Amino acid sequence: MKLSKIKMITSNYGTRGQQTMGLPFGMIFAIFLIVIFIVVTFVGIKSFLSFGRTSSVGLFYQELQGAVDDAWRGQSSSSHFKIDLPSEIDKICFANLSATITNEEDYEFIKDFYVYEANVFLIPPGAGEGMEWKLINHLDISKIIETRNPYCVNVEDGLTIKKDFYDKLVWVE
Repeated sequence: MKLSKIKMITSNYGTRGQQTMGLPFGMIFAIFLIVIFIVVTFVGIKSFLSFGRTSSVGLFYQELQGAVDDAWRGQSSSSHFKIDLPSEIDKICFANLSATITNEEDYEFIKDFYVYEANVFLIPPGAGEGMEWKLINHLDISKIIETRNPYCVNVEDGLTIKKDFYDKLVWVE
């Protein structure tokens, strides 16, 4: 009889010991899962915001091309173009990188893009979300860069898109 009592007492202590150790493990596992869900949520939000910045750069190029095309199709035009880009982008530059460079300060930012066929550049390049340069059709780059190459405009100022009656291409101020 004493032996069965000892087995019963031993088995009760073993179960209680497992329950005591099981509760903290369950709590630790739950906290671990909560931390994982929070990290995944922040990564998702960050990628969503990055996607928003990327799409705003793409939309800017699309709207600029549309405004240039509208002016190009008309006989003469002069319209203000509001620039809507992420706040990290300071300037928009129009350049012919194979022509003589007269604006060394802004050229330092875009000099690495000389291998691409492009005429519009964003400064600083890293803020362009992988779209730092673009070729906009129907622009009279030689007229735009008469005074300085590259010709850069602050984002806050916007652009004036112009075409005179006898002009074949569009230029910006």
